[in-house]
Amino acid sequence: MTASQSPAPVRPYGPTVSQLRHRAEMPMLVLGIVLTGIIALAALALLLSGIPVDSWATAVLVGLFLPVISFVYIRYLFWSKISNGVEITPEQFPELHRVYYDLAVQMGFGSGTGPMSEIPQIYVINGNGMMNAYASKCQLQRGYVVVYSDIVDLAYVYGDFGALRFIMAHELGHIKCGHVNLWRNGIQPILTLLRLSPTLSRAQEYTADRTASFYAPQDAMKLIALFAGKNLAGKVDTEAYIRSVDRHKNGFWLRLSNFLSGHAVGFRRMKALSLVRTQGWNVQGKML
Repeated sequence: MTASQSPAPVRPYGPTVSQLRHRAEMPMLVLGIVLTGIIALAALALLLSGIPVDSWATAVLVGLFLPVISFVYIRYLFWSKISNGVEITPEQFPELHRVYYDLAVQMGFGSGTGPMSEIPQIYVINGNGMMNAYASKCQLQRGYVVVYSDIVDLAYVYGDFGALRFIMAHELGHIKCGHVNLWRNGIQPILTLLRLSPTLSRAQEYTADRTASFYAPQDAMKLIALFAGKNLAGKVDTEAYIRSVDRHKNGFWLRLSNFLSGHAVGFRRMKALSLVRTQGWNVQGKML
């Protein structure tokens, strides 16, 4: 981007990354690191002693190389996705780019170091009916964002940039808070074996929601589009929706569904976001 193409700069501001994190994220991350270290050292000691090692312990040991393997995979994933999409730039979808650029600068991208040193590139790809978006790494120190076209339809077909603004802030939050860092892949085997991988993922999603709730609080409830769909999102009475959520039994099956999900289920996620209006961004969504 040239100086003539760049929108007016916006000063970065906001909470620190540690303040943005959901309270369950760091305990789960530390648990994964500690257990991985203990089991990997034990497995290595057994191997050096000539004692057979159980397959699950070997998997944890091999998992230490996942960050290296991931470095190759992210290059393939990046090019396989973006080469079938359209980059959002000042010339391409300029209205959307302006919203994204302002969010990124407010969050500190382009003025920091490491992953924060540059504003992540953003692409739109054909969603084929899916309402989705994600953030990932394309290099060790660079991330990028992908939004599916069905989400972009909310802005360009229905004239509402709100949901898209919140979703883009959410994805940038994943990069800002280090969720796409490759070293995190090294603890996935032990968390997967213990059925705790979705729990860490769910905590990270809450962290990204908290980040988006700070930078786009007015758009928090527009995330209902993910659950109602792009055609009906504008018709949903969100107050009635939350009353409906409150009427449903908060029992075993809801808790189980939430526990097994990498994202908090819609009832949990939207209930937390509904509190942003009255309590501010610092809302802790339920993990169970």
